[in-house]
Amino acid sequence: MSTAEDYRAKAADALVQLGEATSEGERNRLKRAHGVYLKLASHGAEAAARAALRPPPKIMPEKKKPGTGLFR
Repeated sequence: MSTAEDYRAKAADALVQLGEATSEGERNRLKRAHGVYLKLASHGAEAAARAALRPPPKIMPEKKKPGTGLFR
């Protein structure tokens, strides 16, 4: 599994390739790849920050099991 450092390296490589790109289609592909790699690199940190902001789960009492309805 790739780490954030791997994705940052791939984003930097995409920027280098973007500078060497000759066609508009290739430029668009590399711009998108660069953005995706940056998003993947920051995903773990963003998920941890969202989890820290989320309120703790509420403790709910256990539900009683329903009877047959005839004799309770």
